[in-house]
Amino acid sequence: MTLAARLYDAVHRLLAMGAWLAVAFITVGVSIDIVLRNLRWGSIPWILEASEYAMFVLAFLGAPWVLRLGGHVRVDIVLTGLPPRARARCEAIGDAIGLAVSLVILYYAAAVALASRAQGARVIKEFIFPEWWIFAFVAWTALLLVIEFARRLASAGRERRAETGPDLDHRGV
Repeated sequence: MTLAARLYDAVHRLLAMGAWLAVAFITVGVSIDIVLRNLRWGSIPWILEASEYAMFVLAFLGAPWVLRLGGHVRVDIVLTGLPPRARARCEAIGDAIGLAVSLVILYYAAAVALASRAQGARVIKEFIFPEWWIFAFVAWTALLLVIEFARRLASAGRERRAETGPDLDHRGV
């Protein structure tokens, strides 16, 4: 396994760990807040906002990881009835659409992050932090989606070439 492949695996393990930590935080934090309120011992005022951010982190960290595992939600009732070549083409089309959408998200998230940073915009609620952090996070995870969709398309292309054998058209045969 190449260094790049090992790094790519490590990044996805970190994504999984981050998603798991977000779920654990939401579960434990909200549960503790509910117990405190029911016992009339007060509450944790920032826990709901922190849980909102944790859900955001969970969704964006989880997306590239789940896509890599092939564990994303798929409606493949039509695909199962198609011959293998047509199924592969449909999956490639889906991956190409996913790549295009991820590129658009990457572009706009990066543009908004840069503009927000230049303006010095801040999120002011229970927590106060620079607004561009949110959009930079979206851009970073969109980049990971771009990489994964491109990897899937390249892998599908290699598999198609392996199935059909060498292309002899370029030699005039």
